Amino acid sequence: IQHMRALPLRHAPPKAEISTTTFKQGWKKMKEATSAASISGLHMGHMKACAQDNFLAEFEAAMASLPYATGFSPEQWQTGITLMIRKKANVDLVTKLRTIVLTEADFNYCNKVLGKSTLEHAERNNLLPKEQYGSRKGHNSIDQAVHKRLTYDILRQSRRPGALCSNDAKSCFDRIVHSVAMLAYRRLGMPAPPVKCMLETIQMMKHHIRTNYGDSVFTMSSKGTLVPYQGILQGNGAAPAT
Repeated sequence: IQHMRALPLRHAPPKAEISTTTFKQGWKKMKEATSAASISGLHMGHMKACAQDNFLAEFEAAMASLPYATGFSPEQWQTGITLMIRKKANVDLVTKLRTIVLTEADFNYCNKVLGKSTLEHAERNNLLPKEQYGSRKGHNSIDQAVHKRLTYDILRQSRRPGALCSNDAKSCFDRIVHSVAMLAYRRLGMPAPPVKCMLETIQMMKHHIRTNYGDSVFTMSSKGTLVPYQGILQGNGAAPAT
């Protein structure tokens, strides 16, 4: 808890809102072929088309802002499709597959806005440690490898003891505890409503299972359990930032 104290900010955090300009810029970069749950009938192509028209973009931005600014979780967003995809081409071993969750297009868009806003805010206020290279602009994996090599060389040449842990966290997105995630966002000064909206939607989500035979009629959820589902979902636009 002591490490979750709010940090001093040089620049104010972003507001919990999605403007028409933000909406249009965000959907312009989205790939139409990207899959979404689309249980509501809305898909990536639908939203990209709306972003081309000023009136429709203004309307959709307002609809996205309501849950983003208030922390409300729309029932339409509380359904996802769970499926497994290959990590490596032509390898169907279960141990080599990755489970992802398809969510509604507009829900995942709001999560992308949250993740992007958080990292931009953290960069402006110099809140990220130097060694943090993931999901940051201007930070390449090859540079991180060179730094590691140089660290070893310096230790060896100066005859100093040292240790370095190269840890690939297994299923890390699925292990994120929501209370800690909220504290981490608040520590950076981010507003609570968009984080609350994302986390509560995940907790209340009903999952259909997709196989070659189609999507299951039944759903899997944490309804009736003492602790709601945790994790941040593979495929969530805010997962890397979280």
